[in-house]
Amino acid sequence: MKGYINSILVPVDGSENSARAARFGIQLAASLEVPATLFYVFPAASMELVGMAGMSRQDVEEAAQGCGQRAFDQVRLALDAEMQQRFEPAIAIGDPAEQIIARTEAEPATLVVMGRRGMSPLRTLVLGSVSDKVLRHAAVPVTVVT
Repeated sequence: MKGYINSILVPVDGSENSARAARFGIQLAASLEVPATLFYVFPAASMELVGMAGMSRQDVEEAAQGCGQRAFDQVRLALDAEMQQRFEPAIAIGDPAEQIIARTEAEPATLVVMGRRGMSPLRTLVLGSVSDKVLRHAAVPVTVVT
């Protein structure tokens, strides 16, 4: 499989499921000797819901960095010291599924490893889950960890 998969992208949101996916994805990346990226997407919809739409771009980026750091910190709690050194963090702003798919389009030899359900079960009922959207629309392999 090495050569076909050049990197592993693990979307995280601070949930227990994303931490489980991160453990699996980082271990898989180590065994394949490819880099792993933990990817947090600050959801654009949440900006509108909490009144951030009037914030400056810099303020929104700072909020995204803070939320992303908290999500990465939650994942670090689930990892041993060696695994904590085996990933690169990345943050984006927008619709999580769209940002994950866009990232894989820019890096087509990527495997996405993600949790089945994240932080927002109510949002899932209304909009469909991020993992479902990524599974349906990504042109790269996707592994869903339960």
